[in-house]
Amino acid sequence: MELPDPPPFLNGRQVLTDGVHEALLAMLVDGSLKPGEPLRTEALAQQLQVSATPVREALARLEATGMVRRLARRGYRVAELPTREEMAQFVELRLLLEPANAERACARADDGLVAALAQTVQTQRTAPTGPHYANFKTFLQADWAFHSLIAANTGNPFLEQVFDSFNGYMQRYRAFDDHVISDAHESCAEHAAVVDAFRDHSPERAAAAMRTHLEKLLERVRAAR
Repeated sequence: MELPDPPPFLNGRQVLTDGVHEALLAMLVDGSLKPGEPLRTEALAQQLQVSATPVREALARLEATGMVRRLARRGYRVAELPTREEMAQFVELRLLLEPANAERACARADDGLVAALAQTVQTQRTAPTGPHYANFKTFLQADWAFHSLIAANTGNPFLEQVFDSFNGYMQRYRAFDDHVISDAHESCAEHAAVVDAFRDHSPERAAAAMRTHLEKLLERVRAAR
């Protein structure tokens, strides 16, 4: 297996699992590591100039996202790309939970939470959207931080734990042929509508805005080529 050069954000001093995880994630999302390709720990460690331990730990984390698979006595392989229907089913799952999260969090929201949510939207608006994972990483982090903040402020730790288990969100971006986020404007506008409802202390509007956001996301996923 011929591996690409290590990404620029992984330097000789950054040898912890987080750095290796980011490097492998970039390779997976950008397609440098192909579906079905074996992931050999020693080869990856050599390429990334780290020991095998953080590579094994990073692969275990990536297995939890569904982006890599571990086969008995055969090690890790890059998972196959999800189908459009599988990605749609994931959004459908979020639709069952996140409008309720928004309603509960809005009912408990203070000015600090509203400001934090608004900041994630602003970060999304100013973040690059590609090409490649290294360029749209900030956008993705702000996107997921928005939804995570809401889950974390529902007042119900079980709701937060369920949301935290939604590790498959990165799978959608593996399917981008050009490695550019094409719905950034729509996503920001939909998030802003949720923030407006929080700012007005309207739990019902917050739930409705979140439902609209995810329904529109579902439409985009189903329409994507």
